[in-house]
Amino acid sequence: MPSVKTGGLTATQLKYLAAVFMVIDHIGMLFTPLAPLFPTGDLRFYLFRYLGRLAFPIFAYFVSEGCRHTHDYRAYLKRLFLFALLTQLPLVLFLPDGGRSIVVTFFFAALGIGLWEHLRQGQPLLAALALTACVLAAQVFQGDYGALGAFTVAAVYLAGADRRRQLLALGGCLALYYLVWPLWSYWDATLALLGQGWGAFLLEAGERLPYFLQFYLPYSLLMTACACLTLPLLARYNGRRGNGSRWCFYWFYPGHLVVLGAIQILMTL
Repeated sequence: MPSVKTGGLTATQLKYLAAVFMVIDHIGMLFTPLAPLFPTGDLRFYLFRYLGRLAFPIFAYFVSEGCRHTHDYRAYLKRLFLFALLTQLPLVLFLPDGGRSIVVTFFFAALGIGLWEHLRQGQPLLAALALTACVLAAQVFQGDYGALGAFTVAAVYLAGADRRRQLLALGGCLALYYLVWPLWSYWDATLALLGQGWGAFLLEAGERLPYFLQFYLPYSLLMTACACLTLPLLARYNGRRGNGSRWCFYWFYPGHLVVLGAIQILMTL
């Protein structure tokens, strides 16, 4: 069980904060409110998206806690599965390029953790394979944050009940998602040119370096830093659930997308 202490923040309070950051993120995605002030090549254009990075780590942390402390694991999985289905429709309708549901990712992460716990005592290899398959399924079924998102939930869970280990695992996963993987994605095509000789490699690297230094690297660092701002917030988690319905956040996710989508449609009329 998590340590329960006075003061600090309850799970409900932290989820409310995450919900606010999520709305900010989706406002930035749907309406680009800073477009009249800054061009897309300006780092300030993405302020709403930076703030939105604080949502996922909080929700991911509490999915891992839900897996650890739920009294009815099957019911927990059923809720996640139901809302994974419900959230796909508004995402497809209202987000650019269809969008992806984070609940899909959380469902596969929870399913993998459940299979891990069920199998690990007698069949540890099969348990590891089942967990890995579920993590990869989040990518195959196009859950938001994909396999790395599901891996984040699993990593926090496998870190055990110690808060420090949990936050270290979460921070490492956030750095992997927002910094290591984007930088690798940016440079992998250039590295592939090594097979064609140093001349081709250096030419491509020289062309890419100015944009990398001017925008791509600081953008990735800002995204990583904002995501990691959740770590001191979660360090203040007092182990209490707090007041509020557990269904509120399940319904809020598709509900706010429908509202924002409706506003977007009205603005185009």
